[in-house]
Amino acid sequence: MWLLIGSLGYAQYPYSADYMKGTQAVQSYQGVGKTIPTLVNDSAVWGDPKRATVLALVLPGAGQIYNKKYWKAGIVYAGIGGLAYMWRYNTDSLTRYQKILVSKINGDTNTIDLSPNRSTASIRSDRDFHRRYRDVSLIGFVVLYALQAIDANVDAHLKEFKVNKDLSMKIQPDICTVKSGMGLYNGFTVTLKF
Repeated sequence: MWLLIGSLGYAQYPYSADYMKGTQAVQSYQGVGKTIPTLVNDSAVWGDPKRATVLALVLPGAGQIYNKKYWKAGIVYAGIGGLAYMWRYNTDSLTRYQKILVSKINGDTNTIDLSPNRSTASIRSDRDFHRRYRDVSLIGFVVLYALQAIDANVDAHLKEFKVNKDLSMKIQPDICTVKSGMGLYNGFTVTLKF
């Protein structure tokens, strides 16, 4: 799984082949054993998807910081903090309920029983509850770690994608409108500008 996530950084180059064919000024340089075409007079500064992915894998949230998406890094750190708190709380509770259960089963009167009026099944249920959520917090951490690395990679790839500022869609009602060939009709006119 880690090999798959690590290989995401090598998946694509910042420029597509069709984009490179349409440019006139192209120059090549030797990369890591490969010749990668680059533009000579490109004014756009784009992130490197490989670097963003490696940074995200080394330090969670670093890929988002590299992509200048600071709010996403805050979400990653809040998620890690919440999952760490959940893991710690459930681990402590699991240990406590395990000790209570062992003393209840052994009938040890020397240890202080924190719940003398509870049944063994009730204590066992609470112990299993905290064990389950401790395990869920570990799985959540692995999922968060993988998702933040994938997000950093995708975000670095999408820096190349630019949306035209003139992109718009206008929906206008046509009530009792006369058009040649159609006569009188009611409907909508959809105008796309791009």
